[in-house]
Amino acid sequence: MVFESLVVDVLNRFLGDYVVNLDSSQLKLGIWGGAVALKNLEIKENALSQLDVPFKVKAGHIGQLNLQIPWQNLYTQPVEAVLDGVYLLIVPTASIKYDPEKEARQFLEARQRELQRIEEAKQKIANQDKVKEEKQDTFVEKLVTQVIKNLQLKISNIHIRYEDDITNRNNPLSFGISLQNLSLQTSDKNWNPCLHDETAKLFYKLVRLDNLFAYWNVKSEMFYHGGFDESLVNLKQGVASHNVIPEGYDFVFRPISARAKLLMNPRSDVDFSSPKMDLDVNLQDITVEFNKPQYFSVMELLESIDMMTRNLPYRKYRPDVPLHNNAKTWWKYVIYGILEVNVQPKLQMWSWEHIRHHRKQVKNYKEMYKTKITSRKPHEEIIKLLEEFEKALDIFNITLARQQAEVEATKAGLKIYRPGVKQEDEKSGGWFGWIWSWSGEKKDEKKQEIKGSSLEELMTQEEKAKLYAAIGYSETAVDPTLPKSYEAMKFSVKLLSMSVSIRENRQTPELVEFALSGLSTVFTQRPGAQAIRFETKITSLEVTGVSQGKCTPCLLSSRTVYSDESTSLLSIMFETNPLDEKADQRLRIESQPLEIVYDAVSLLYVIETQKVLDLKINLMASYIIVPQKGFYDNTSNLLLLDLGSVKMTSKDRSDLSELKVGQSSIEDIMSRAYDSFDIHLSSIHLLYSKHGFDSDSLQNRFKLSGQMPLLSIQISDQKLTSILELIDSIPKPKSTPTTSSPPKVSEVTGLVDEGKAVDVVCLNLSKAFYTVSHNILLEKLQPMAWIGALSAELGAGWMARPRECW
Repeated sequence: MVFESLVVDVLNRFLGDYVVNLDSSQLKLGIWGGAVALKNLEIKENALSQLDVPFKVKAGHIGQLNLQIPWQNLYTQPVEAVLDGVYLLIVPTASIKYDPEKEARQFLEARQRELQRIEEAKQKIANQDKVKEEKQDTFVEKLVTQVIKNLQLKISNIHIRYEDDITNRNNPLSFGISLQNLSLQTSDKNWNPCLHDETAKLFYKLVRLDNLFAYWNVKSEMFYHGGFDESLVNLKQGVASHNVIPEGYDFVFRPISARAKLLMNPRSDVDFSSPKMDLDVNLQDITVEFNKPQYFSVMELLESIDMMTRNLPYRKYRPDVPLHNNAKTWWKYVIYGILEVNVQPKLQMWSWEHIRHHRKQVKNYKEMYKTKITSRKPHEEIIKLLEEFEKALDIFNITLARQQAEVEATKAGLKIYRPGVKQEDEKSGGWFGWIWSWSGEKKDEKKQEIKGSSLEELMTQEEKAKLYAAIGYSETAVDPTLPKSYEAMKFSVKLLSMSVSIRENRQTPELVEFALSGLSTVFTQRPGAQAIRFETKITSLEVTGVSQGKCTPCLLSSRTVYSDESTSLLSIMFETNPLDEKADQRLRIESQPLEIVYDAVSLLYVIETQKVLDLKINLMASYIIVPQKGFYDNTSNLLLLDLGSVKMTSKDRSDLSELKVGQSSIEDIMSRAYDSFDIHLSSIHLLYSKHGFDSDSLQNRFKLSGQMPLLSIQISDQKLTSILELIDSIPKPKSTPTTSSPPKVSEVTGLVDEGKAVDVVCLNLSKAFYTVSHNILLEKLQPMAWIGALSAELGAGWMARPRECW
């Protein structure tokens, strides 16, 4: 049937890309016999080439890969898969000696994989034009459900490690991840492992995770120096067990274990009593640790990866001798590498000879590829010639030539044979018929890979009927209208406790430790109402500082006098389309108070490890010239502002007293907590210069001079904010509406001198007179003889009045 061919194809494609010397024929026979047992497989050196990273596999090993597939009772009996003993040691590419033959073979394999991905992408785009059946999604869901129901999976003893003594030879690093066990087992409704009961409407899966940890070592031992066998032994010893935790590892997080319970309802389209999928994950204690050397090592590696990638094209020219006493060899490497990689290709690219040769290669490749795709079974010589051209040409030109060959073949009416695509003129005798023909007439022909077509297209009607009956699928079934309250998907995670600690180094105690407990998250989906609900809660949070002896200060705690065991520190709920239909979206956030405690020890540590800035700034005086009328010339009067000089220096900290726990005052602690600076602003001048004026002239009525020897300002951000708020609070005078001003006295008296008539209205004679200068009025009245005596009387009276009336 079709599943055997699919399994063989998947294993060939997966294992063939990563495993050395895989025997496809033995794999095929094993699959068709219902059992595959592969042992001691070696992983290829270039297994990571698809990730596009400058790393290679120094030692890779798969201890055991077992598959038990009951083809006779595929829909009722369990499928067992066991993967045990996967050990991978990864190193920088520069750590592996350059081998031209091996590099060429790996380069060709990587290029062919890239071309294969391009062809699959083209086929996928071509298939998008085909009409997709409406029930396809339902079929896939039920098929996946059936596969999970019958699957028994066990993965054990995994250790993947990266080593690097290239980035920093004085501090070689290594990091990795290790797993003891990951299993998926069938269980009963009480979550006890058992065989699957076909009469049960629901099925239960128990997921178990044991001893998963990650580490990052600084100044680490390099396993790859000891060879393949010794490296595998060391990797095997790095897997934790129930009673033994491996030594010599700086854990990023310590070994954790988890349990997950999976409940699936294969009849969720008609049975709404249980969700389609309900996954409940329970995590135990998680301890995360990180220190300062690890942080610096991470930063160094990130910078080094970029340099490694740049160095890859020059690797084949790199000398295999130390730099010391071999300066001439290394200079030749630098010059020759740059010429070969950067200079000569650009010079040859535009030469007519190179263009002619390149065009001829592309044309020959196109013709040979057209011959290959129009032949049911291409000749071996054509395939070898195509491989030679694929070594020389780049991906772009190969893809372009292939596209041109396909277009020319289509225009010529030739039939194109694509791997994995069923041809229309082939007899549709089903896969059983293909099996008989494979075993009889076509023994020498290679089995065509199953790619590009859907599973239903590759199956016969008989196989379809059997599969549909097993998974409970019908092509004529109508999608039910799901109740709005039905929760189809439910995912919950519960974390008992989690701690994050930060250290100065591995030997010192924690500087700060964050402890989180009682974290729970629930996510549900109600497709009938197109609604989701997300809810998370945190029970408690504590932050502790540097411990002193047996006492560890608590800097932050959620356990206050207001809290009790029934309340959560933080609760967040977000929901769309709630059941009560009172809103489209709903958000609820609740939190409890935190208790924050000042700790002198932690503050002292921060002060002792703080960075001291030695600052010295000396800015000489600048000056501003403001000319009269806004334009400067040699005859302008000037206003000059000399800004003076600014000096800013750090205060000496040597005279500050040493801090001691329990003995230093708060003033001493705060004096060291801040950097202090002296700012001197001196020689500020404001000068006025009048053209042709002698400043020493005796015509000046008065002179003013002064000095401000010291201006001391003590201010903080809080004080500055308070001062600005105070200034802003001062009531401002309200602006009065502008009125027309009365005529000036000089204008009125001028009209009188000219003998013109002037109308004067005074409602209050005394007020009117007080608003006019008395001297001006007397001078104007003297020429008028008929009131000379009156003016004398008025002058005598005015001069005799008190000064304040003037």
